Amino acid sequence: MDVRAAIRTRRSTKAFTGQAVPRSVIEALLTDATWAPTHRMTQPWRFAVFDQASLGRLAEFLHASPHIAAVPDAVKGPAKLAKLLERLPGLGAMVLVTWVRDADPALDLEEHAAASAAVQNLLLAATAAGLGSFWSTNQTLGHPEVLAFAGADPVREGFLGALWLGHAAETPAAPPRRPLADVARFL
Repeated sequence: MDVRAAIRTRRSTKAFTGQAVPRSVIEALLTDATWAPTHRMTQPWRFAVFDQASLGRLAEFLHASPHIAAVPDAVKGPAKLAKLLERLPGLGAMVLVTWVRDADPALDLEEHAAASAAVQNLLLAATAAGLGSFWSTNQTLGHPEVLAFAGADPVREGFLGALWLGHAAETPAAPPRRPLADVARFL
């Protein structure tokens, strides 16, 4: 699949078959992710990979730690946690993405942007590999206790999101895009 086809056929998939994604495929996707542009070659992205066995351990951890879901929304948090726990078993794998923070706000923004570019590389590579994907920013997964569970340093690393990966149970329709004339200015 060429890059233009991957860009135009990538979809946010939330329904998966539950079939595992082999480690070799995940390693190839992560390698593609690391070819993202990075300021000063800092390569600030970090990846914590959950295969199906470790997704089960994560679900057990989350179930035993319901206080995590109350941050930042005590009202909606428990329902969001229940929905997350319902969906985790269907994933083929999940990659929690963080970036190494910089004390300088301007440089930290560059690091965040570089890690976001790595995420886009990974999502496009997953599409090219025939996998479905979803970039989740569920704050339960970004909670400091979850980051620590995943081996991240919640003080030094910022949560960028969790990438759900797997074989799509259904292919979502292409969402409409705004016309180029609405979003581009040619000077």
